[in-house]
Amino acid sequence: MSFKDIGLKIQIAREEKGLSQEQLAKAMGCSQSALSNYEKGKRRLYLSQLEVLARILDKPLDYFVESISPKNNAGDFPGKESSRQKIETALEKLDEKQLLQVIDYINYLQWNRTGGY
Repeated sequence: MSFKDIGLKIQIAREEKGLSQEQLAKAMGCSQSALSNYEKGKRRLYLSQLEVLARILDKPLDYFVESISPKNNAGDFPGKESSRQKIETALEKLDEKQLLQVIDYINYLQWNRTGGY
């Protein structure tokens, strides 16, 4: 497991939680630039820091250290599916009227992709 892999998982978990780098860094007690370097895999994380991250981001510790491999199902690690998972998370927070607006927008995007005819 590389620092870059761990960093990607931190970024995904942070975004799923709806936190900015600044917000998460403050909760961790570090600078935003340090967190950015963790997410980019440019800075080493210690176990104690990972434990704090896991608690803040509501993830089990092994989420951050389990290996990323092509054998994993898309649901095991949100690599290519991360956009879909972000959308699903956002949709859960919407009321019925807002969901209908999302459906209208999706229909518009599909119509526009075909040239609008």
